[in-house]
Amino acid sequence: MKKLSTTFLLFVLLSFTPIDEAYAQSEVSNGYNPLSLRQVHESYLMWKRTLWRRVDLMEKQNKPFFAINRELSKVIIEAVQNGVLIPYSSDSVNDSNIMAREDFLTNIQQETFEEDDPFGGGFEEDDPFAAFEEDDPFAEEEVVEETGPVFIPNREFSIFEIKEDLYFDRVHSRIYFDIQSISMYLPGDSFYNNSGVEKPVASFRFIDLYNLFKSMPKEAIWYNERNIAQHKNLGDAFLLRLFKGIIVKVANADDIRVSELYSKSRKEGIMASFKVEQDLMEWEANLWEY
Repeated sequence: MKKLSTTFLLFVLLSFTPIDEAYAQSEVSNGYNPLSLRQVHESYLMWKRTLWRRVDLMEKQNKPFFAINRELSKVIIEAVQNGVLIPYSSDSVNDSNIMAREDFLTNIQQETFEEDDPFGGGFEEDDPFAAFEEDDPFAEEEVVEETGPVFIPNREFSIFEIKEDLYFDRVHSRIYFDIQSISMYLPGDSFYNNSGVEKPVASFRFIDLYNLFKSMPKEAIWYNERNIAQHKNLGDAFLLRLFKGIIVKVANADDIRVSELYSKSRKEGIMASFKVEQDLMEWEANLWEY
């Protein structure tokens, strides 16, 4: 009887434990990153850094991600519209910053402005010609058609930012680039961007994008113009690192970008990004020196 009571009490406690809390505890305790495609235990990591890379799909090397009617942005936008992909408001892509679908649609809509009247907003009360317009028996009634939201063309979203972890697995003696999230931006020089600066649209978990791309083998295509019989899936193209992107940020205590560290000129900021890349390459090479 005592054994039965203990079992019943344990069952009751487990029943009232929140599922999300239990899952969160398991995520922390098992030592694996839930955002990672490569499940490497944290105890295997000898060295790790987090990088952010800016990828311009209009550059020649990145054009396969931006083929006509197969744009990366088109695949992502349509997936969110169809409710099969979750957008996030931050590249940390955790449950606390899930973006509502309506907010995402607002971010990809064209901005509308009321046209100003060049003549001061119409007739004034003492205008002798105002009465003619109001009492005109031949005036046709203006019909205003209600239209839905007008979205920015998919090809306008050509800037992406990749957040990835770079780490050394001491057990297998391998270096991994592990993409965590991908953020989509509207370029600052776009006709549809009145602010003049890059406008963030949304961020996405890479593991969600990878599964989406794999479920769309005919649509999610990295276009191989040198051999059209050997196109690749977008998910595989990211894992093979067939993109070109410059490092714009390295994880730091002040949470600032490389360009902010070198604010004297834009050229200096770009050179600093290349220097960070070079330093990482040298560090990797030094791992194998004896």
